[in-house]
Amino acid sequence: MPKVSIILPTYNGQAYIKEAIKSILNQTFSDFELIIVDDCSNDKTPALLEALRLQDDRIKVITNSVNQKLPASLNIRYGLSLPASLNIGHRLANGDYLTWTSDDNKLHADFLECLVTALKTNAEDIVYSDFNVISETGEFIRVCKSGPISLLLLENGIGASFMYRKKVFERCPFNEQLHGIEDYDFWVRAAQVFRFKHIEEVLYDYRIHKASLTSQIATDVTIQKGFTNGLKIVLDNFRSLSPDTRKMLFQFQKLYDWDWDFYFKTRIKAESELQNWISKNGGDFKSFNHRYNEIIRSLLYSKATRREVLKTILAKPNILSGNYSRKTTLEIVKKLFIR
Repeated sequence: MPKVSIILPTYNGQAYIKEAIKSILNQTFSDFELIIVDDCSNDKTPALLEALRLQDDRIKVITNSVNQKLPASLNIRYGLSLPASLNIGHRLANGDYLTWTSDDNKLHADFLECLVTALKTNAEDIVYSDFNVISETGEFIRVCKSGPISLLLLENGIGASFMYRKKVFERCPFNEQLHGIEDYDFWVRAAQVFRFKHIEEVLYDYRIHKASLTSQIATDVTIQKGFTNGLKIVLDNFRSLSPDTRKMLFQFQKLYDWDWDFYFKTRIKAESELQNWISKNGGDFKSFNHRYNEIIRSLLYSKATRREVLKTILAKPNILSGNYSRKTTLEIVKKLFIR
């Protein structure tokens, strides 16, 4: 059986790290190494890691010589430079297959077994699955369905549960200048070269809590600014698409920057380029088109004038038909009668 390397970066992770590591050690697939990269924690994390390392020789603990820190564009309180620590752990990995997890999340017992089997029995280089979202105290909130690769153009839909062949990292190391969006950047660059496979099984628990970077991105203006700047860099990795198309993709993901005039100017060429990219990369254009239209409909409802609604409907008549929210459709149509 091929060996797996699991990388776990941490900084002051004492709240949940024992639970995270326990979920890894309890895997039904046991041929793995766990590489923990501690970014100079100053809480009880180092002591916890040392105690666990002595109990299981599959655990390796790497302590960064200095805290990698975040760039000035992000909130320094977060402490962990995730992409730098990920690169450190990945470069020490001996496994044929690689994955990484966070110190506040949990792997289901069959996580490794299912993903290793998928890689062994399929030609794809990256496999990913659905996952649970859990609360701070570990209570189930909902199942998160990971999106098809075609939706990568519109959102970071790969999710938190994944595994890939070592050559994927060797070709696409993490960009250490990006924080909070380094995973999206990794998937976008990998999608230009490698094939993805989605597994419709729930294999992972993703925890939402106030101290998580996901929560900080949603609430901290400084982090949001850094995230937005990073998103522009990420979308520029779709090098087969024109600058106008990449700009439109950015506006789809940052709706407060939406510009109807720019959309109408670039729509036909951009939609053709997007369809070609999806076709070339084995994506599902039907799923992409549905999500694309959902976003347009949301913008018609929230950000469009009567003239813009009319112009969009004339350009895309099917925007009001199909498997969409009837309530949103009615609200869009009502705008046609309001001057």
